[in-house]
Amino acid sequence: MVKTLCAYKGMTLRNIKVYLKDRMAIILSMLTQIIVLGLYLLFLKGNYLDTIRENLGELESLVTDGAIEALINSWLIAGVIGTSVVTVALNSLSVMVSDKQNKINYDYGASPVKGSTVVLSYFSGAVVNTIMISSILLTAGLIFIAVGGTFVYTFTDILCIYGLTVLGSVSSTLLLMVFASFFKKTSTLSSFNVMISAAIGFVIGAYIPVSQFGEGVQTAVNLVPGSQIAGMMRNVLMNPAIENISDMLNGADKGMFAESVKEIFTLKMNLFDNEVGFGFMMTYSLIAIAVFLILNLVSYKFSSISKE
Repeated sequence: MVKTLCAYKGMTLRNIKVYLKDRMAIILSMLTQIIVLGLYLLFLKGNYLDTIRENLGELESLVTDGAIEALINSWLIAGVIGTSVVTVALNSLSVMVSDKQNKINYDYGASPVKGSTVVLSYFSGAVVNTIMISSILLTAGLIFIAVGGTFVYTFTDILCIYGLTVLGSVSSTLLLMVFASFFKKTSTLSSFNVMISAAIGFVIGAYIPVSQFGEGVQTAVNLVPGSQIAGMMRNVLMNPAIENISDMLNGADKGMFAESVKEIFTLKMNLFDNEVGFGFMMTYSLIAIAVFLILNLVSYKFSSISKE
């Protein structure tokens, strides 16, 4: 038991270090976040500031610029972290594919270490890398919100968003491990990575809110577990900013501003023409984790039988 734990710890640390030493992999991990930030600064921020001001109408004078900035910036950070937990997880799993390509997995197979320990070390390494990099981005994002607008988050809010980052990291890694297990060359994984990185920003609503899509498309993208994680992040990050503005309005809008903004920025998600809230998103995400955990276990057992 002790030897197994030592082997697991050593392999996990090795997987973490291999990823962190690959600067190109880290850059590719954050490519989507760079695109999101670029689009936000060049185009999206001005558009959404105008949208918020239009919704406020004559009541805009009651709301500070800092409060509006905090609201828009919180949407940006939710998108950045929502994409980060996916792209970093996928790039971290390149270590597993690289080991297959270089036949290192054969060395593991000839050693006394159990195959399940090897697989668990790949999972743990990817999760740790994803949590670490996403948490750094989140911390930078919270500082960005504080500097650029009004900081409206309680200690509980901050704990919740970091907790969602952990949840998203675990969920994304489990899901992507299923796909990564089929790749034997890093070149094919890189092609898959480019496709995922390009699509994930649209799927989770990081580029434009999912509410801008048709109902059928909304349902399709909201079935992706990553969309549910991003939806919860938007709720935790944006709701305090919305409540702050509502307090400034002091009921003058009869609650219409909050409802309008929640609809525009997809704080409630549309699934099969039904709106779902935070509780459903959490339940869906936990079920997805259980399903993909089972799929990974089945995949491991199947591959073990095939080798025999």
